[in-house]
Amino acid sequence: RGCGGAGGGGGGGGGDEPAVDMDPFESVYFHFGDATLGSHLDFSHVYVFDRVFSPTTMASLARVLQRSPFRVLVSYRTASEWWEHGLSVVQPVAKLRLSSTGKEGMTCWIYINMRYAPR
Repeated sequence: RGCGGAGGGGGGGGGDEPAVDMDPFESVYFHFGDATLGSHLDFSHVYVFDRVFSPTTMASLARVLQRSPFRVLVSYRTASEWWEHGLSVVQPVAKLRLSSTGKEGMTCWIYINMRYAPR
């Protein structure tokens, strides 16, 4: 569940197996709402446009995410900011430099939830 997961574009495995066409978005679900209100977020992948979140919102969201079973978090905040607000289970694995339609540059961080990292 969440933004990502199963799916993929067609193709068979070879041999006598028939080709299977799958909708690559069949397992994608977008939720619009206040993520700080629940006890946890039940999504595998979480994207937050958190560039303008206040410290209060960051702390509230960190508490919810700390209890959530997500595998991947995509955020515009650094790891140290998340850790300072109590989200201790994340570890950065990549970052992307993006430009808005107004040509504003920003860095997007990709984190994994260490509870689910391979050991």
